[in-house]
Amino acid sequence: MTFLNPGYLLLLLALPLVWLFPRAPRDLGLQLLRTLVLLMLILALGRPTGVRADESDHQVFIVDLSASAGAGEAAQRLEWIGEVARSLPRESLSTLVTFGAEEQALGDDLRDAFQAVFRIPAGDDASPIADTIALAASRIPLGSRGAITLVSDGLATSRRWGPVILQVEQRGIPVHTVELPGIRDDAFPIRITPLQSLRVGHTASLQVDLHGQARACTLRLDGPDGELVRREDLALLGDTSVVLEFEPSRSGFLELELSLEVNEGRNAIKSNDSLTTLVAVDEARRGLYLGERMTAGRERLGELIGSGFVLDAWDGGELTRQQLAGYDLCVLDDLPRASIGSESLDALSAAVEEDGLGLFASGGKAAFGPGGYHESPVAEILPVEFVQKEEKRDPSTTLVVIIDTSGSMGGNRVQLAKEVARLAIRRLLPHDKVGLVEFYGAKRWAAPIQPASNSIEIERALNRLDAGGGTVILPAIEEAFYGLKNVQTRYKHVLILTDGGVETGAFEPLLRRMAADGINTSTVLIGPEAHSEFLVTLSNWGKGRFYSVPNRFNLPEILLKQPASSKLPAYRPGVHLVEAHGGTGWWGEVKLAELPDLAGYVETRERPGAQVLIETVDGAHPILGSWRYGLGRVTAFTSEPTGPGTEPWRDWNDFGTWMARVLERTASDQREPFHFELERRGFELSVTAHRRYESAGQPRALVLRDDGEHPLEFRQRAPDRFEATLYSAPELPVRVIAEGDSGTNTVRTHLASPPLADLASEQQVDPSQALNLVALAAATGGEHRSFETGVGLQPRTSDAASPLTTRKFWPWFALLALALYLSELYYRRRPLRPIQKR
Repeated sequence: MTFLNPGYLLLLLALPLVWLFPRAPRDLGLQLLRTLVLLMLILALGRPTGVRADESDHQVFIVDLSASAGAGEAAQRLEWIGEVARSLPRESLSTLVTFGAEEQALGDDLRDAFQAVFRIPAGDDASPIADTIALAASRIPLGSRGAITLVSDGLATSRRWGPVILQVEQRGIPVHTVELPGIRDDAFPIRITPLQSLRVGHTASLQVDLHGQARACTLRLDGPDGELVRREDLALLGDTSVVLEFEPSRSGFLELELSLEVNEGRNAIKSNDSLTTLVAVDEARRGLYLGERMTAGRERLGELIGSGFVLDAWDGGELTRQQLAGYDLCVLDDLPRASIGSESLDALSAAVEEDGLGLFASGGKAAFGPGGYHESPVAEILPVEFVQKEEKRDPSTTLVVIIDTSGSMGGNRVQLAKEVARLAIRRLLPHDKVGLVEFYGAKRWAAPIQPASNSIEIERALNRLDAGGGTVILPAIEEAFYGLKNVQTRYKHVLILTDGGVETGAFEPLLRRMAADGINTSTVLIGPEAHSEFLVTLSNWGKGRFYSVPNRFNLPEILLKQPASSKLPAYRPGVHLVEAHGGTGWWGEVKLAELPDLAGYVETRERPGAQVLIETVDGAHPILGSWRYGLGRVTAFTSEPTGPGTEPWRDWNDFGTWMARVLERTASDQREPFHFELERRGFELSVTAHRRYESAGQPRALVLRDDGEHPLEFRQRAPDRFEATLYSAPELPVRVIAEGDSGTNTVRTHLASPPLADLASEQQVDPSQALNLVALAAATGGEHRSFETGVGLQPRTSDAASPLTTRKFWPWFALLALALYLSELYYRRRPLRPIQKR
C-alpha cells in the first residue's frame, strides 16, 4: 500500500489531543469512537492505494454483421465467436464488438461469454471497420497484454482505416483476421469516373467500373431528361471497365444514374444494381470566325459541327489580343490576305503563341495560294509550308577552288582536301565553270577556269596536287579574284581549303571588295585540332560560309548557288484519294476506311515536328496537319470545310462529328483566366484558383446548397494562386460555380464533387479496394484464417510485460469514517437508563 498524499499523515500526531481535552469526566467509549473517526479521515485524506501486477489478457472480438458479409449467417458467426471466447483461460477479459445494418439479438449464453458487449451504430448502408478497430484498441489498456480478432469480409464503406491500424501496430497489439466468404454470384456497378471535363456539345467520356460474372447484361445511363446511352450484350469477367460516351445538351450540374441489368448470369442482390453520381458540364466553346469568300460559311460550318461551338462573326475591325482572349478558337476560313491587316495578324500570332489561343486555318485559293499569307506572321506558325509547284531554272556558276598544298598539309590532310573539292565540283552542272589554284609558298593555276563538263581534265589536275612548301594564301586569293573578273556567270564563288596556318595580311579589304563585285568566299578547315577562328572571319568578310572537316567521315555539303524558279498555281482540283493517320484522340469512333475522296486541295509541305492526320495517296501532300506552337495549337486544313473541295464529304455521315472533334482538339485549353481545382479531405473542401494572366483580376465562386447560394472568399497564397475553404459532410455532393474575367467576357467553370472516393455503398464496395486482411495480420503480428478453417482459434496476445494496476482504498476509509461518525452520534444521543431508588 502507498499513500498519494502522505503529508496528511502528519495529522496523526494530533490524535492524543482527543484524550487531553476537555478535562471534564470522560466517557471512554465516546472518546474511542471520536478517535477512530479522526483516524479514518486522516487515512482517507492520505489517499491510500494498493499496487499489484495485472495478469489478465484482454481479448476483443470484432464481428462483421453487415449485408455484404451475409447477414443471414450472423447467428452462426456469433455462436462460433462465443465458443472461442469460452475456451479462453479464466484470467482473460473478453469483449465483443459488432457492426452491421441490423442489431442482432444476443442470447444469455453468448452474453455470459463476454465481460462487455458493444455495437457500433451504423446506418443501413455502412461498414465502419475503422471505427470498430479503434473501439477495440481502446478496450485494451496501455501496456496490457491483449489481441484483436477481426471476423469480416474486408469490404468497408469507408477506407479511412490507415491511422487506426498504424496506432494498433505501434502499440504492438496483434490483429488476428478471419476472412468471411461474403456474397458470391453478384454483379453491381462500383464507380463512375469522368475521363475529362464535360462541355456542352462535346463528347463526354465516363469510365464505369463493374464487378461480377455475367455472360450478358445491359448497361444504361440516364440523365434528368431520360436515357443518355445504352450498352447491350456486355459480358462481365470479374472487374470490368466500360467507357460510355454521350453529348451533354446543357451546362450546369448533371445528376446521372447508372443501371445494370443482368440478362444471362446470376445476380444475387438486385438492390445494388444502380449507382448515381454528379458531374459538372461547362458551357460550349467560343470561336471567332474570320472568312468571307464562302457564302454563309459561318452558318454552314456551325450547322456542320453542332452545338459544341458558338461561332461569332468577325466585324472586320482590327483584332487585338484582349479581344481574342475571350475565345477558345479562331477559324481562319479562306479569308483573302488583303482583307486583314498586318496588325491583326500580329495579334493573332501572339495570341496563339503566348496566350494559348487555338487556330484552325482552312481554305483554298485565297488562303494558301500564291500571293496569300506567304511570309506573314500566320505563315510562320502553321504546321505546313506554303509551297507550289515551281518551274525551276538553275543559274550558271563559276567555282574557283584554292587548295593549300604547303608542308603542313602533308599526310592525309591534302587527300582530305581533294575529297572536299571533288564533292563541291560534283554539284556543278555542265553549263557551270570551275578552276583550281594551289599555293605552297607561291601560287599557280593547277587547272584554269573551264567548263565543269571537262571532268577528266579536272580530276587529273587534282590528282597531281601534293604537299610541300610554305603557306602564303593571299596571292592565291588575288589570282582567283582576277580570274573571276572576266567570267560572265550568275554566281561566282571561291572555296579555300586549308588547315588554317596562314600568314597575316590585308585580307579584309580584298575579300570585301570581292563580295561587293558579287564574288563570295567560303573557307573549309581541314584536319583535326586546327585553327578555325581566322577562317571564320575570312568567310564573314567574303559573305560565304565556314565548314569544318576533321576527318573523311564528316564531309560537308557545299552550297554554291540558289536555283531560281517561277511559281505555278497551287490549287489542285480533281478527284484525290486520301488516307488518314493518328489515334482515337483525333478520330474517336470514326472509321478511317470510310474517308471519302477530296475534290480539291492546296498543295503544301509538312513542317518538321508537325503531325499529319490526312494526306493524299499520290504525293503524300498534307490535307490536315497540326502541331503545338507556343502555348496554343495550330491546325491547317488545306481545303474548304464548306466549299467545293469537300463536296464529296457532304454525304459522309461522320463529317460533322469528325470536324467538331478536330476543332475541339485545336481549341485552347488556356482561355479560362483561372484554372480551378476542387479537392476534398474529410469534411474540408478547398477550391484552388491558378491565375493564367495578371489581367484576370480576382477569382469568384459560389457554393450551391439546398438553402441557396453562398459566396466563397478567396485568399491569395502566392502571386497567381488563390485558395478558398468550405466544409461539407463527406457523404454529400458539392456544387461550385467559379468564374473569372477574360478580356470583355466572364468565363464560368462548373466544379462538382460526388461523395468522397473512399466512401461507398455497403453492397457496392470495390473488392479490389477492400481491407487486405492477410496484410493486416502480417503487419501487426497476427494470424490469418478463413472462416471455414477457423475452428480451434486461440488468439495469441501481445508479449507485453504484466502492467501494474492500482486499487483505491481511500474511499473505503472515508466510508468507514462516516459510519463511525454516525455511530458516535447514536452513542451520544442514546437514551439513558433511569436510576432506581432503593
